[in-house]
Amino acid sequence: MTIEREFASALESLSGGTLKGHRYLLGVSGGIDSMCMAELFLRCELRPDFALAHVNFSLRGEESDGDMRSVQAWGERNGVKVYTRVFDTKTYAAEHSLSTQMAARELRYGFFSELMDSDGFDFLSIAHNLDDSIETIFLNIARGTGLKGLSGIPVRNGRIIRPLLGVSRAQIREYVERNSISYRDDHTNFESHYARNRVRNIIFPEFRKINPSFLDTVRRDSEYFRQASEIMDDLQKDVSDRVCRRDGDVLLIDAAGLTANRHYGYWLYMILRDYGFNSTQVSDIERCLRSGQPGKLFRSGSHELVLAKDSLKVYPLQEEEDTEFLIEGPGVYNFKGTRFRIDFFPKPADFNPVSDSSSLYFAADRLRMPLLCRGWKPADRFRPFGMRQGSKKLSDFFTDLKLDRVRKLSQPVILDAAGHIVCLPGLRIDDRYRIKAPTTAVAGAFIIR
Repeated sequence: MTIEREFASALESLSGGTLKGHRYLLGVSGGIDSMCMAELFLRCELRPDFALAHVNFSLRGEESDGDMRSVQAWGERNGVKVYTRVFDTKTYAAEHSLSTQMAARELRYGFFSELMDSDGFDFLSIAHNLDDSIETIFLNIARGTGLKGLSGIPVRNGRIIRPLLGVSRAQIREYVERNSISYRDDHTNFESHYARNRVRNIIFPEFRKINPSFLDTVRRDSEYFRQASEIMDDLQKDVSDRVCRRDGDVLLIDAAGLTANRHYGYWLYMILRDYGFNSTQVSDIERCLRSGQPGKLFRSGSHELVLAKDSLKVYPLQEEEDTEFLIEGPGVYNFKGTRFRIDFFPKPADFNPVSDSSSLYFAADRLRMPLLCRGWKPADRFRPFGMRQGSKKLSDFFTDLKLDRVRKLSQPVILDAAGHIVCLPGLRIDDRYRIKAPTTAVAGAFIIR
């Protein structure tokens, strides 16, 4: 199949079967791949409605400016609108603590997304080709990857499409030379400082000596890996549905249900990877799960995992700094993700509160307002409801309930103005605030799920 037919077929397929009514924004650098893509859009018999977008990253001085002028000139010659934006990439990278490459990526896609939303484009077309996809596979292997990483670059990701992904760099070069298409060379592509360039300039030539058609071979294999990945995703969903449940923003994984599965370590990795845990951490979690180490804590960049006796609990990462606020009247309050409501009302004559930890009632006429909500402290003591004398350390009370560290951090403690603990919403009231015969006013603390 010619490159023209390959392109037109891919574009039509990626557009849902028709180009009618769709507008395309082309990310064009001025290099050989993107200028080939621009020409294919221009000459396509399907007549797509498109415009170009170019980003000048100001990284190569006059070379960068020359790239921008070249793209603008192409647009003027062919009557195609060209959007341009100039960025000080190095300053942006320094201000945001990013590598130059990551900064350029953020700026580039941020600009493209802005244009698509403001000017009504349906698709962003990027000129990634077959070589780019195979290079990505090799880089993923070098860094560690799963089946998805062996599938290469996706041909579509949301609004982003890649109609040249089935076309090799050699095909692109042949088309450009045959049609005398001008383009700009970025000299850094020929240097081997970056990992991708080392794969492209050093590793690929060696593979071509072994198998001249290795690109096509890997492309076929990557398609099998993509299909295998989809199969595994379906199986993972089945496992997750059986062993996982949510309690608010907490993920609970049934330990017995998980370990009943063959190769449960793999399923554990598949579940936890979306919560930022890497393969090394998952191996450690699996080892602790086998040996039975409740209370063990693991932390990713976004979540904490606690091994409980019968389950694995995954919490959103919480800051450990002190949080406290006053409660001066009825209302809904939020303490580190634990939401509760405080109410005050006269005690009904037939009042008989149901014993339920999510709904706590206590004597309002014994309170000294305002109330204070804060986290627990090591020296905290209170008298749990039912204990008629003495007191108990809050830490011991939590231990009796088998609360893990993360659960303790999110537990609100309500004190009155005298500094006495009144209740722990969702758990227990202090017995000294229980409702007795003389009580005329009642307060309630209700957990909101």
